[in-house]
Amino acid sequence: MRPWTWKERILLAIVPRFYTLVLALLSLTIRKKELHAERPREVWNQGRCLIGAFWHQRLLMMPFIPFPGRAGMLISQHLDGEFITRAVKPFGIDAVRGSTTRGSLSALRGMVRYYQNGGNLAITPDGPQGPRHKVQMGVIELAKQTGAPLFPVAYGASRKIVFNSWDRFILPLPFSRVVFVWGEPILVPRDCDREEMERKRLELEARLLRTTEEADRLFQRGK
Repeated sequence: MRPWTWKERILLAIVPRFYTLVLALLSLTIRKKELHAERPREVWNQGRCLIGAFWHQRLLMMPFIPFPGRAGMLISQHLDGEFITRAVKPFGIDAVRGSTTRGSLSALRGMVRYYQNGGNLAITPDGPQGPRHKVQMGVIELAKQTGAPLFPVAYGASRKIVFNSWDRFILPLPFSRVVFVWGEPILVPRDCDREEMERKRLELEARLLRTTEEADRLFQRGK
């Protein structure tokens, strides 16, 4: 990774602190709860860790998933990734730096190593550039190599802004209600072949869409 320019160093001194402040203010003003929290807690009560998979659209609030201890998240090696790395660190999120296009093998190894050292993992299976709501194979390979249960997770918000970005990024508004919804886990056997991995990929995609729909229905008008 190349050294940062002086302009980038100035931005790195300012922007992550601003992001951290925004996240902290949101966390203080938003009322948060969980649905189906018994699913991941069954794993944690056994002294094990897991992989949480969520759409890139729902990335903003994921630092507030109540993981026990710290969690590792795959974050790009670019400048925007450095912003995110520094902004989320105070919330117990460690960066595993890598890309789905370059350095993907080293990123996968880094995630496996983090899990083996006793950490939970968080990943956006349609990030960082889409297609939106389409699971990429990397998360299935990660679940295969770690043996970790793979949990779809989403959140719904009572008041929010939806941006006109590729992922339709969601920004919950202050003083809104947010509910994190845990889907049913998927296990990827270590000996499964490519055909079975593709079935698991489609299964995760379907469950994550279903979990997201369940989260959004909680705040539909008249519900």
